[in-house]
Amino acid sequence: MTAFSVIIPVYNAAAYVTQAVESALAQPETGEVLLIEDGSLDDSLAVCQALAEKHPQVKLLRHPNGENKGAGASRNLGMEQAGCDWMAFLDADDYYLPGRFTKASEIFMADQGCAGVYEAIGRQVEDGEGLHRWDAAGKSDQALHTMSKEVPPEDLPDALISNQYGSFHLDGLTIRRSLLAECGLMNQRLRLHQDTDFIIRCALSGKLLPGRLDVSVAVWRVHAANRISAPRSAVKQLDDRMAMWESLYGWCKRKGLSHYRKVIMHHMVINVISEKRFTVAHFPRKILRLWGVFKWLLHRPGMVIDRVFWRTFLRIVKGA
Repeated sequence: MTAFSVIIPVYNAAAYVTQAVESALAQPETGEVLLIEDGSLDDSLAVCQALAEKHPQVKLLRHPNGENKGAGASRNLGMEQAGCDWMAFLDADDYYLPGRFTKASEIFMADQGCAGVYEAIGRQVEDGEGLHRWDAAGKSDQALHTMSKEVPPEDLPDALISNQYGSFHLDGLTIRRSLLAECGLMNQRLRLHQDTDFIIRCALSGKLLPGRLDVSVAVWRVHAANRISAPRSAVKQLDDRMAMWESLYGWCKRKGLSHYRKVIMHHMVINVISEKRFTVAHFPRKILRLWGVFKWLLHRPGMVIDRVFWRTFLRIVKGA
């Protein structure tokens, strides 16, 4: 039987983490559950300690001195310490549904070249405030977080980058441990979108296949404490997204993936010249765009000699 290490970062999730752990332990394929307590301010540590004492399969990990390092660093610690050949992820405020690993296990056993399986997860609204924040942040109101069609593995990176057929959540992803040698761990410097960056790198590094795309294998909660729906200005949203694109661009550059450098640079330039960044309305749009590019390059001198940037910028500006 395929055995999975389930990696659960925990931060201020005392009210939810017990259900998350029990939902993972209820899966026959779960070999271990790694709880990474990330310096919570509530009673999460005590809850995690009690779960580790109660269940032999549950292991409690912490950062040095009990520091808070973020979800990316916590998932990295879990991946580094995982003992199974297959890994799965679960947010501490979410939970698995029965049969979480059934389809994924079948696919892994049938295709030895498969590096990962992605599946749909469902949404559960916890409170009105959480839903209001979610809607105000422009998040999807779809009941399923999933891909709208099966995409061949070789086309999946482009589909994820363009969001052409939707996306999938980390809760719905399972991977072979060996994939990490190619895609690397999460970029823990990213405070948001580190999961998107990681998922795209997984798709660029190995063969990811669809599992169940029309039935939930897990549930993600929408509540008032969701970090991704926290109020942010339009410029802050662009900046957070840009940090993810820059991380991914640098990784593709190191890997020599010239096609994807061009694809990602397109999104970076569109981000830089977005009208959402313009606060002075009476200047000509071309001047504002050039000023935005100048400010961006001022903090990224390496981009001044990046041919991909200039070719992409000139092409977009000429076509505007």
